[in-house]
Amino acid sequence: MQRSAAKNYIHRSVGRPELEALVNLAGLEEINFFKRNPHLIDLYRNRRIAVALCQGAALQYLGIGYGVNDFDVHFFYRQNLNKPRLCRTVKHLRANGGAFEGVSVDFIRTVVPNSQQAQESTEVTDLLRAALRNPQTNNLKHLSRKAVVGLLPEAVFGVVIWEPRFAEQNRK
Repeated sequence: MQRSAAKNYIHRSVGRPELEALVNLAGLEEINFFKRNPHLIDLYRNRRIAVALCQGAALQYLGIGYGVNDFDVHFFYRQNLNKPRLCRTVKHLRANGGAFEGVSVDFIRTVVPNSQQAQESTEVTDLLRAALRNPQTNNLKHLSRKAVVGLLPEAVFGVVIWEPRFAEQNRK
């Protein structure tokens, strides 16, 4: 079944209530992900760097978006060389997120490759910015074109990890 090309954007701001709702949903999804994929528990459960709101809804949070079609929530993990890639399967659900009722939420896993920059820092924002500044995967390239706003860990809640101006600065 193919998704419809027409998108219905909700023109409403994204703020703290939406981020808090996404944190709760992400916590449940991470538990369920490893229940669905017990073979990945030893490989990835303790390698999570962060969970973040990405793409269009993250732009909306910054006040520079064009509305919300869905919430794209990415789980970023440090790469495990015993299984360097995770399946690109997206987990879709409909949920209430703050002022958004019955909105589509997509959960995506993103592996941050082991690179020199990523190994030198333990700071979440530094790790993700390094990965987005020099994206080594198609997924990271795609994410680097829009925005990334932290959800978890608590230290990055609401922090703008990446925004379009960072990408523009890298092209100069």
